[in-house]
Amino acid sequence: MRSKNTKSFSSGFASWNNSVTNLSDINWTEQLRILNDVADLITPELSLEDITATIYLNVNHLIDAFQFAVGIYNEKEEVISYKGMIEDGKRIPDFSVDAFADNRFASWCIRNDKEIFMNDIESEYAKYLKYKPIPLAGSDPKAALYVPLKLHNKVVGLITVRTIRKNMYQQHHLYILKTVGNFIVRALELANISSKPFVKTEGTMKEWRWRSEEDLLPASKKALKLLTEREKEVLFLLVTGLPNKSLAKKLFVSDATIKTHTLNIYKKMDVVNRTSAILKAMEWGWFF
Repeated sequence: MRSKNTKSFSSGFASWNNSVTNLSDINWTEQLRILNDVADLITPELSLEDITATIYLNVNHLIDAFQFAVGIYNEKEEVISYKGMIEDGKRIPDFSVDAFADNRFASWCIRNDKEIFMNDIESEYAKYLKYKPIPLAGSDPKAALYVPLKLHNKVVGLITVRTIRKNMYQQHHLYILKTVGNFIVRALELANISSKPFVKTEGTMKEWRWRSEEDLLPASKKALKLLTEREKEVLFLLVTGLPNKSLAKKLFVSDATIKTHTLNIYKKMDVVNRTSAILKAMEWGWFF
């Protein structure tokens, strides 16, 4: 059974997608801002599989994602692993790519930390490679978009859509892909699965704990001292994945009080939303 958090993320993403699909005159700046807000629905208990499946089902209404894939870059082994690639609604067997191969678009994207935009691979591949590559899996695409995924200014993978039809992509499609790529990065960070990005243990949840202040670096300790004891309590519950309503019930306060506490936390941590607060708390080593 899918968790409530998974349903919330799926519903939020789908609602945004449906609103865009029904608009004739789209303000993409506003729509992408709304889409980015959907990231607040990502919590540590959401699996990468849940998120990528939701993205695939919805983004296909906005982009010709005949093929949709997320590649995770293992810097130590110098490989890009694809697990869960989807083509025309069907899953493709897992495969890997040499991150330093000179005849792969994915490798070029990772090595150069740049996106790839091709509406006609046959005539545009030379911008990136000497030879047109033969697909390792799936159909031979005619157009493709590749976007690197970065975590703490370091490339950790890429997200791509490809299609068997030419001239299907516009510039805003690249921006959409960049934004949904952020969901993947946040999932990797929040679930702490960078080393095992596609492993999900059913029926288990991470039990978070505060790290002792004695073990924190000076800057981290100083930042933590800005929070009141109540704010620390709220932040901890945010990290565990509780939505605001459940959080309010647990602390026996109103939803408005929780909102006030979270806004104060965001201000003190110099972040803009729940997800960025959690990421920063993890970066500072407050929880383990």
